[in-house]
Amino acid sequence: MKNLYKQVKTLILRNKVSDFEYDCVKTEIYQTNLLMLEVCSLVGCVLFFVLGIVGIFFNSFPNARTISYFAVFAVMLFIFISSIKISQEKLKLAVPLLYVFIWTLSVFTAFRGIYGNTGNYSVMFVVLEFAIPVIFIDRVLRMFRNTGLLVFLNMICTILFKDVKIARVDIFYMWLFYGLSFIPCFYLTKIRVREFFLRQIIENQRDTDELTGLSNKAAFIRLAKKNINSTNTGILIMLDLDYFKQINDTYGHFVGDKVLKKVAVCIQKVFRSSDVLGRFGGDEFLIFMVGANQKNIARMRCEQLLELLNKTPVLTDDPEKSGFIQASIGFAVFEDTDFDTLFKNADAALYEAKNSGKNKVCCFENN
Repeated sequence: MKNLYKQVKTLILRNKVSDFEYDCVKTEIYQTNLLMLEVCSLVGCVLFFVLGIVGIFFNSFPNARTISYFAVFAVMLFIFISSIKISQEKLKLAVPLLYVFIWTLSVFTAFRGIYGNTGNYSVMFVVLEFAIPVIFIDRVLRMFRNTGLLVFLNMICTILFKDVKIARVDIFYMWLFYGLSFIPCFYLTKIRVREFFLRQIIENQRDTDELTGLSNKAAFIRLAKKNINSTNTGILIMLDLDYFKQINDTYGHFVGDKVLKKVAVCIQKVFRSSDVLGRFGGDEFLIFMVGANQKNIARMRCEQLLELLNKTPVLTDDPEKSGFIQASIGFAVFEDTDFDTLFKNADAALYEAKNSGKNKVCCFENN
């Protein structure tokens, strides 16, 4: 028996979804749950509204059953509207919304299984407690704490209000299906979370510049356009290293690659994590300042970056011989046009910086 327990424990621990995996894909989990809540709550709205109308016409109104239908309809409508309205910044609200949905349906099915049905079995509640952990994704322990509490409360009501023989059968099946639901919940959660996790890894590999860890050209353009479309603001900064070919010719491509990595580190130090940072190719880098529209702030950031680069040696162990990194920087503010126009304007500013002495910052001005 001890060996069997150890084998089961080892199997569970080996297949358990780690907190790291779950945290990495929380956004995808929240979005999936919101989509499922949207569908399920819409179905619930239609179902309980129809049941409520039928109850008014075919039963004496008001009665507890019909009122319960309209009460659940109201909650389903609230969940449906909330699941549509929740913004990307408030996705974590999907968790409490999920448990409002679970508790509402569970309390309703428990009520239907006890009120006016003391001589019948609580079939709906048993089916629901098995189905919920299969449909929705959440941390397994949190899901089972909540469903376990619901089963316990329903068991107390069953003991108090139902016939002893029926109560025994109900309680047996409640706890049996509660335990059995752990199996599909555990494995389906693992499959879904790891599917999201692997998809995220593949997307990161596709979108990331291998050398610097910044966004590559295609990913940068996609993210910048997405931010422009959503905020209608932003500042595009273009950076081109000065004398980079000379560094490659003098010290070799290995040192050249190290210089590109140093530039990427400097960019990450100066700009926000919410900004889009990318390597356009070769020795060219791009920064899109999300939501920014003030030239003085962009110039200040660019000058901070240039100052940091000018203090960064080409060769760390021999700065006097190799000198320090130099770069020309041009930037342009988005002005109700499109990304292509913004790109041309920033490129023009960079060209001006290159042709007016290098190692300086220039801003595009509309003449």
